[in-house]
Amino acid sequence: MKAGMGYAVNSAESNSRDPSKLSKAGELADGQYSERALRNPPSLQALKLQDVLMKNAGGKIAEDQWHELPLATFKQVKGFRNLTHEDVVRLFEELRSVTMRHVNNAEGHTAIYGLIAVGRVDMDEGRGKLRYQFDAEFRKIVEQSNLYAILDYRAGLAMSSRYAHRLHEMISFRAARERQMERFTVEELRARLGVQKGKLEAWSDFRVKALDVAIDEVSQSSRFRVSYRITKRERRKTTEIELAWEIKEALEDAKKEQEAHSVARKGRRAEAKERLAFPESGSVKYTDPWAKLAGENCNWDHGKIADAFRSFCAQKGIKLAAKNIETVFVSFCKSQSRI
Repeated sequence: MKAGMGYAVNSAESNSRDPSKLSKAGELADGQYSERALRNPPSLQALKLQDVLMKNAGGKIAEDQWHELPLATFKQVKGFRNLTHEDVVRLFEELRSVTMRHVNNAEGHTAIYGLIAVGRVDMDEGRGKLRYQFDAEFRKIVEQSNLYAILDYRAGLAMSSRYAHRLHEMISFRAARERQMERFTVEELRARLGVQKGKLEAWSDFRVKALDVAIDEVSQSSRFRVSYRITKRERRKTTEIELAWEIKEALEDAKKEQEAHSVARKGRRAEAKERLAFPESGSVKYTDPWAKLAGENCNWDHGKIADAFRSFCAQKGIKLAAKNIETVFVSFCKSQSRI
């Protein structure tokens, strides 16, 4: 363990030689974008560049020095298209423009900072290099931090949605907790996922185009299965949800998905929804979309509602793989809530 360093730096050092892992300070993995930053949040490619820069720096991330890597690296990293000199410059501009805030109660101040202080991109795309320095305040925070998340580096690079990329970081930060669930206001979740200000303001739009997309992809291509349920409404407006997650016992399928093309992964997610069938046994907890539908439409225990619905279908002669099974389940949940 490096003397004087927090756990975050030491975790980055110990995982720097493992090509499958990326250690990231908890303040960054679980960070909320400020309202100002949400006017122009970083793109998915910029978030992936951030991962590559941090992975490359490893345990030296808190040191006051220049880091460098060949531009040709991007052609070898899955999840990046072929980046030109101008592409890399623009991604650096995105990262450079993101403003973060650190409320330092110990020292009695609030620090406004960014991730990258300077980035230099050689003109020679074939043999050139990318050089960069991390922001001084960012290095100080990382150096002192005892919070960190160990991410599946390949899963992060495989994500095709920036919402999924951020959700993967959030869940990775919480993975070791005994209680695998946490409640968030919708606004807190929007700020963590980086939903642009003025976009997806209605709950239904945010749910369909951001949250559902992120959960589906994280559950497909990472070591986690994620679900949620609505926990608070105010004047019929959804204001709070509870995220729940579990770690998969077998990771072979997730690893295969990480290697697959994003178009193929998207197709398989669509096919899975078309083959939708209610589980023949067990609870609906952590099982999409049933856990979500149960949480939105009734407050029953996940196991009890599943058993009651299977019994209802058997009595009515409804097949669990019927085309309209999702609609039938929603109606059943709502009817039980009125009892």
